[in-house]
Amino acid sequence: MRVTPIVASRFASDGGTMFGLVPKPIWSRRIAPDEQNRIPQHAHVLLVELDDGRTGLIDTGCGAAERFSEKEQRLHGLGPGWPLLDALHQAGKLPDEIDFIVFTHLHWDHAGGAVAPPSFARERSFPRALLYIHAQEWRDATTANPLLYKSYPPDTIDPLRGAAMELIEHDEAEILPGVWMHRTSGHTRGHCAIRIAHPLLELNHPDAGAFPGLSQLLFAGDVCPMRHNLRMVFQTSYDTFPLDTRAWKRDWLPRIAREGILLLFDHDPDLFGATLRADERDEFAVAQPLPCA
Repeated sequence: MRVTPIVASRFASDGGTMFGLVPKPIWSRRIAPDEQNRIPQHAHVLLVELDDGRTGLIDTGCGAAERFSEKEQRLHGLGPGWPLLDALHQAGKLPDEIDFIVFTHLHWDHAGGAVAPPSFARERSFPRALLYIHAQEWRDATTANPLLYKSYPPDTIDPLRGAAMELIEHDEAEILPGVWMHRTSGHTRGHCAIRIAHPLLELNHPDAGAFPGLSQLLFAGDVCPMRHNLRMVFQTSYDTFPLDTRAWKRDWLPRIAREGILLLFDHDPDLFGATLRADERDEFAVAQPLPCA
């Protein structure tokens, strides 16, 4: 199995929202905000090539800048172009060759890339792809719950309704050979971390040699979006069940450090991921980083 980390989108978020209860004088020492209090963000995805020949994506990023108005592009610091499409072309993959997409959750910056930009003249960017989504996430995304204000905008969700889809009911399931979906809750009720396990896992990255014998990686999604969010309470204000996010960190970060799992971040502007070590002051810290190429 071959896994390639990709920068699918570059954008900016309000710094405070990415750290929740943590005061700005503390979080701003880790990552500096701009004059609008925004911090740089990536939307990372994984290109996964299975041993049986199928090719897929873990998440899809924000999508092409042309999907958004000029005001939205300015607000989110989004663009230009569509880095995911450029990276797929560089890897020799066309959108019509993507066989599956596994979503951590369905917020705009993770599912937006599945919605085709106007220049594609179709609803979905990857029309052949079978979508894997946790059933709870799909229910929350499609029932117009007023308590989930603007969490699932129709222009992101509606184009997915007609797609071939596997809804995963279990909290832990191997959905594809070596690809596991683990429901974390926390960020959303149906949010999942995606674990990839293979005895001959090939990491397609210039620094792959720094991870000899790698057999597991975990794409944590928004329960740990950056290396700056490793501490228990350093979590986003978007978390709908914040104590579940902390419980996930309590249960999984020690395992990640102990088993040498490569933890992959979805929004870190500098690192695709890292292995971890225990740290007296910060609870957990980066042991071996995997920089954004």
